[in-house]
Amino acid sequence: MPKEKFKFTIPIYLYLGKKKYFLNLNQYRNWHYHVNNKLKVLFKEILHNYNPLMTSQNHNNEISINYVYYAPDKRNRDLMNVIAVVDKYFQDALVVANLIKDDNTSIIKKIQIKYGGVDKENPRIEAELKDL
Repeated sequence: MPKEKFKFTIPIYLYLGKKKYFLNLNQYRNWHYHVNNKLKVLFKEILHNYNPLMTSQNHNNEISINYVYYAPDKRNRDLMNVIAVVDKYFQDALVVANLIKDDNTSIIKKIQIKYGGVDKENPRIEAELKDL
């Protein structure tokens, strides 16, 4: 059976009303739980609407996730600070969309993170899921 790959483009910030929320750990720890819940729902909706793969069938295989972060500017950042919240939201969205059965270590065996440089026009995180 061929190993499948799925690619996703993930936003690094979301808007609730007019307010912009960067998806990083520094911001996350200060959010009220209502804000966090609304952002998580919005994140899932955006991924579902943006990625036709989100309606794909459930994959119970062991997978790896590779993230590539493209920053909005040249400032130095703590890469894990940025990836931590996006990874949490992304894995939860994959489960809700029934793309994976669960987001625990029985399914997700490997996570890799890479800095992709600066993209002022389109800061984002590219995620690739691969069957192992």
